[in-house]
Parts: sequence; C-alpha cells; structure tokens
Amino acid sequence: MNQPRIVSLIPSATEIVALLGLTDAIVGRSHECDYPPEIQNLPVCTQPKFNPEGTSSEIHNRVTELLQNALSVYKVEIDTVEKLQPTHIITQAQCEVCACSLADVEQAVSTLVNSKPEIISLQPNLLAEIWTDIQRVADALGVNGKSAIDLLQSRIDAIILKTKTLTVKPKVACIEWIEPLMAAGNWMPELVAMAGGNSLFGIVGKHSPWLKWESLVSRSV
Repeated sequence: MNQPRIVSLIPSATEIVALLGLTDAIVGRSHECDYPPEIQNLPVCTQPKFNPEGTSSEIHNRVTELLQNALSVYKVEIDTVEKLQPTHIITQAQCEVCACSLADVEQAVSTLVNSKPEIISLQPNLLAEIWTDIQRVADALGVNGKSAIDLLQSRIDAIILKTKTLTVKPKVACIEWIEPLMAAGNWMPELVAMAGGNSLFGIVGKHSPWLKWESLVSRSV
C-alpha cells in the first residue's frame, strides 16, 4: 500500500494516527488538533461557524442557535481539502457540537474533483469501542494496530492492579461543561472506576448528562 495521505478532523483521531506510527502521513488537520506538536503547522481543514471566544454560557447559546436553525456547527474547508488530495479522512459521528459531523464530511467529499478519499468515522461509547476504532483505523490505513492496543491495555491493567485493593473509593465528578452544567458520560465512568474512584454522575456507554448545580453539591458532600 502506498503511503496514505490523511486528513484528521478530530483531535482524538490525530492522536490515534500518531499512535499507529503514521504522523508523517497526516497532511491536514482540524482547527482543534494540536498534538503531536509536529502537526501544528499543517493546513487547517475545518472552522467553527460560531465565535469560540467567551464564557461557556455564551458559547453554548451560539451553538444552540445554530442547531435550532438546522445548521451545522462547523464547516469543512473544501478548497483546502481539495488541494491536499487525501486518501483518507477521519471524522466522528459521536457529537455534532464537538467536531465536524459525518454528514458534513460526506457532503464535502461529494464535491471533490481531484480525489475520492475513504471516510473513516469514529463513534465509540465504551472504552472497548475505542480499541475497536483504533483497529478499524489501522486496518483502513494498512498497518498493524494490535501492538498499539496491547500497549494501551497494559497501562490500564497496571492501573487496575494498583487500585483494586483500595478500601476507600473517592467520589469523583467529571465535568464536561460548566454552564449549563454537564457531567461526562460514555467511557469516563469506566476510567474513574478503573482508577479506584466512584463516579458520581454519568452512565457507562451513555451520552453525557445535563446536571443541576444543586445535584452536584448534594452528591459531593
């Protein structure tokens, strides 16, 4: 397989590609991708349609207004992607307010003239599904993903071994957004449990829930 030309439109995907040893194959990135450091000078292929400056409440209101008007939250810089001629574009279908949606990317790719890249969409809800996504990316890019997954799993196993004898589990509230208040769901409660904590909010495998400040205070006491 020839060296792929990868455009990553979400930071986690960029880190997955780097983990698989293909950092040099990344030719474009999202406006949010900043790791590993060597990708920071690559062409930026997405932009938010809202002003990302301000308080969490102000940002929330701007995003909500876009969604209420049936508009996407981010745009794909089609001209930039066209010039890069990628063989693969990695995006996500997990959260339409976190990064470019799968629908946005599919629409953009349909307009490309000089390339017809394969779209790889990530949508994990559980930790095990992150491993599955890493393997899917590895398979699509023609590299071995097992060693990378084994390395990650060994780190988790080592943490579980250290924490399983804890007699007191600290209460942990993982907060994803401040105003309005949102707790972290999906695989975050799994990570808290593995680290020896008791996750107060969020259900394993479920999207992040909204919270009342009163609930946070009462459960944290």
